[in-house]
Amino acid sequence: MNKKTVALTEEQYREIISTIRNGFVCSDGHIVKPNNRIATALALEANLGLRISDILQLRLSVIVRDGDRYRLDIVEQKTKKKRTAMSRQNQYPQGASC
Repeated sequence: MNKKTVALTEEQYREIISTIRNGFVCSDGHIVKPNNRIATALALEANLGLRISDILQLRLSVIVRDGDRYRLDIVEQKTKKKRTAMSRQNQYPQGASC
């Protein structure tokens, strides 16, 4: 069977991030606790287009405030390419933490 990958909509991604940030109960009763670190990693992945391996390597020292934006100067782990990712200051909700 030929499976096709379908991109998530913005609403689907927001729902996933919200669900992880708030925690949930599985159909079998298993409780999954809230996890802001994973939710923040997914938000970065979605908004900046970085691979998860690059997100996990991020440190506060690579995040630079540049006027009304934040800039990340990184070297991608897989391709070894230098990359600058930009984000608006108000792109992430208040209280989002790593």
